[in-house]
Parts: sequence; structure tokens; C-alpha cells
Amino acid sequence: MAVLKLVKPNTEYKAEYLDMVTEWKRTGEEFTPFTLAEDTSDFDAMLRKLEGYSKGIGVREGFVPNTTYWLVRDDRKVLGAINIRHHLNDSLTFLGGHIGYGVRPAERRKGYAAEMLRQALVIARQMGIGRALLCCDKDNIASARTIMRNGGVLGSEDVDEHGIAFQRYWIPTG
Repeated sequence: MAVLKLVKPNTEYKAEYLDMVTEWKRTGEEFTPFTLAEDTSDFDAMLRKLEGYSKGIGVREGFVPNTTYWLVRDDRKVLGAINIRHHLNDSLTFLGGHIGYGVRPAERRKGYAAEMLRQALVIARQMGIGRALLCCDKDNIASARTIMRNGGVLGSEDVDEHGIAFQRYWIPTG
């Protein structure tokens, strides 16, 4: 069984991270979490920016302090990323929640998202988040299952500004 761990973004996994981002770009899919879309042309600057976000530095208007982790397998492959928002604002309470995550396209449907979320919930608890809000499109059955597998309970459903139905789940972090 492979060993999976969440790591803070760092230069040790630069090549593996860039490989994941390149794979994602080839699909044309939107990056999830949003931090995957950061400019990687100056990798060290990107790392500083992500570290700043975790301290509330350089956070864009409407965003909150947030910390990103990469899911790394023991063979050093970066499998995905997860972003923990330190608290909610009105926008994140409506759509977004405390945690956003994504698994690189070629590694989906292998249980990595569930493990990444499990580990992130431990970190969220350490940050003082007692109950985490997670949101997913209503038709994203895989994400809903991942959330429920980690104790998520459907709280409500709504529709975003584009008319897309989504669900809000709450997960106790304790």
C-alpha cells in the first residue's frame, strides 16, 4: 500500500508539481483548488505567494487566509492539491466552503481524494475549525461520495450565478 502524505508546497517536489499542472492544462479543465492556477514561471515566487496566503498576506479581495497542501505518494508523485480556508466569509458560506481539493486527472477514482480530505480535516481541526463546510456541484457524484465518506452531511442545496446546482455539506473535524 502506498504511503500518502500532505506536504506544504516546496521546491523538493517542483518537477512533480509542474508535471501535474501540465497534465491538468492538457485536459482543459478548470483548476481545483484555485491555487493550482497560480503562475509557475517563477516557482519560488509562487511558493512565497502561497505561504503569504496562509498568513493573510497578498490575499485577493473577497478571499480569506488559506493554506494549500499537496498530496504526495511515497514514489514522490504529486497526486493532487487541497486548500483550507481559515474561516468563512459571506461568499464562501454561500459557495466554496472551508476546503477545496482536486486530484490530477490520470489519478482519479483511486481513493486519493478521500484520503487527502481525511488528512486535511485533521489539519482543519488543528486550525480551530470544528465543523468544515464543503461544496460541490450537485452532479459531481464522485465529490459528494468523497465528502460523505469523510462524514459529510448534506446541509442544503442552492444554485450559483450561472444556474448550476450545488450542494453544501458539513463535516465535523473532531
